[in-house]
Amino acid sequence: MKHIPFWVDDHSRPDGLTSDLPKETEYLIVGSGLTGLSAGHRLVGAGKTVTIIDSGEIAGGASSMNGGMVSPDVKAGIRTVLAYYGPRIAHEMWASTVRSVELVREIGKSPDIDAVIHEGGMAALGRGSRKLKEFDQTVQWYRNRFGVDWEVIDARDIDKIVGGDHFNVALFEPEGFGVHPARLSFGLAARVARQGAVLVDDCEAVSIERRSTGTRVQTKRGPIDAGEVILATNGYTTRQPSRELDRLIVSVGSYIIATEPLGEARASSVFPGGAMTYTRKRLLNYQRRTHDDRIILGGRRSLHPGLDLKDSARDLRQSLITYWPTLADAEITHVWGGKLAVPFDLTPHIGRIDGAWYAMGYAGHGVGLSCQLGHELAGMLLDEDPPSVYSEIEHDGRFYYTGGRPWFLTPASHLYRALDKLGV
Repeated sequence: MKHIPFWVDDHSRPDGLTSDLPKETEYLIVGSGLTGLSAGHRLVGAGKTVTIIDSGEIAGGASSMNGGMVSPDVKAGIRTVLAYYGPRIAHEMWASTVRSVELVREIGKSPDIDAVIHEGGMAALGRGSRKLKEFDQTVQWYRNRFGVDWEVIDARDIDKIVGGDHFNVALFEPEGFGVHPARLSFGLAARVARQGAVLVDDCEAVSIERRSTGTRVQTKRGPIDAGEVILATNGYTTRQPSRELDRLIVSVGSYIIATEPLGEARASSVFPGGAMTYTRKRLLNYQRRTHDDRIILGGRRSLHPGLDLKDSARDLRQSLITYWPTLADAEITHVWGGKLAVPFDLTPHIGRIDGAWYAMGYAGHGVGLSCQLGHELAGMLLDEDPPSVYSEIEHDGRFYYTGGRPWFLTPASHLYRALDKLGV
């Protein structure tokens, strides 16, 4: 069993992406995931000089190793956004999440990237009358306000979405789709490099100093002067270069296993239509079929990042065979983990802090939202777009968290497991 992402094993990072750190740049982007690459793509396309740095490998974080699932909405849910911020903010944010789906589809289908787009839809899976009622209410609410074409699928037709006996109801979103995340992120990095952006790996940003003529960022490779700085570190945010930003989000771990190729017939018995799926729980699982007929399943028993991969593989395999006992003999070929950023309000944010702009906080909805927020932030900086809706909402921390290692992840994990067992 390999302890590396299946996606990266299947499609390796291209050579020749990186360069030396320049002395100055118009725009410095810290973080080379989809947020930073999307912002860099728009900025360099407008003729700006752009440098993208990363403390590790280019696109080496969650952007190239996630589940590869794309659909609209934010983690908090637009219903919650509407309750807190009113109809204008809610409708603008919903429209932005819809655009995010189309943006990823456009990028992923371009010939120079070819991110293996699979138009199978997205489905929340559940079981029982309580979940059926919940799904019915959710679909009705979204239909009434946004005209979505979602549907609830009950036990009579559930085998169109998922095989086996564990699940008997689904909420199906036809606009959702799957993507190969390594091909998407590596392909976008290669495009941005071809357009003239400078990409620098192993270049951790240490500090930010705002000056009258711009901003100086000290890195492990030396200083660089920039007109504007964008922090696009999301789940890999630390106290450097901005302690204040670190306290506004919590890094949470997520883990994934991949089976051996099962063959078309056996993979179809699990996911007949190839829908991207997830369980509607606090400590949820997400699962899908790959282009080579593997089944991947992700999730967590604990919110902590950096858990032992062998233990995570064992736990996730147990979930796999609970849902589909016929896969008990399937070999697990890959296990890996990454980090995602969870803001306390479960809503993405664009803001300015310590002299730098930032965009982050996707809480598991990152494939679409990272591309969209990077694009929107770049549009703001170019004065091509009005302020993004994500920059209009307050981004607050909590008095009990000052950044670093969040002490509350263990009790929160125990609480969420208990509530999931109770079905609350």
